[in-house]
Amino acid sequence: MIQRLSHGYRRFAIERFARREFRLNGRSPYVSFTFDDFPRSALTHGGRILANYGVRGTYFVSFRLLERESVSGRIASLADLKTLVRDGHELGCHTFDHLDGSEVTATAFEQSIESNRAALARTAIDAQFRVFAYPLSGPSVGTKKIAGRHFAGCRGGGQSFNRDVVDLNLLKAYFVDQRSRDNLDEATQLIHSNAATNGWLIFATHDVAHNPSPYGCNEEYFEKIVQLALASGARVLPMTQVCRELGIVN
Repeated sequence: MIQRLSHGYRRFAIERFARREFRLNGRSPYVSFTFDDFPRSALTHGGRILANYGVRGTYFVSFRLLERESVSGRIASLADLKTLVRDGHELGCHTFDHLDGSEVTATAFEQSIESNRAALARTAIDAQFRVFAYPLSGPSVGTKKIAGRHFAGCRGGGQSFNRDVVDLNLLKAYFVDQRSRDNLDEATQLIHSNAATNGWLIFATHDVAHNPSPYGCNEEYFEKIVQLALASGARVLPMTQVCRELGIVN
């Protein structure tokens, strides 16, 4: 009971405090497709599908994970990052060390953000981190406040979409993984609700593969939600481009 109450208060505090509120302009619905940890299949399969429909995604990278094996498959290489940017996709920050913001200090979290930025700056890639996704269990109030100082938008989870007044320090996302990838009706309804309210629906996943990990989805499902998003009339854009259109960044 005590643990349940503690978790409940943590969720309440994260939602309530360190907010950076912004009202969506209500002129158009938006959809963004995002990938955490950036396993290679997110580009080779997911990126190919997006490109086939003339749209691009946001790929969150932790430089320390590059080329490592993970539960969602092999992580991208530096060459993959260069290919991604060349093809018009966006790189987002995921901390250098893939830190759990609910467990580390705000100082350690900020140092890892800066280390990831420095690692990107040492490459020949013409890109900057403008958006962020919280790894693992999400933020604490302290790490949420830190992330919000560094990025135009910081994405969490929540299995929902953003509408009306949003919190740019904790944007909601719908994860496509073992919890949801067998429920196309739920994703379809979310896409329709987003279109009806001119909201911002951010899809998140990890790998896109024929036999996906628990954290990813298969290619057929991914392609279907891309089709549905476009058919809804939404503007399908990487996260920073949405922020630009909304006037959050220049």
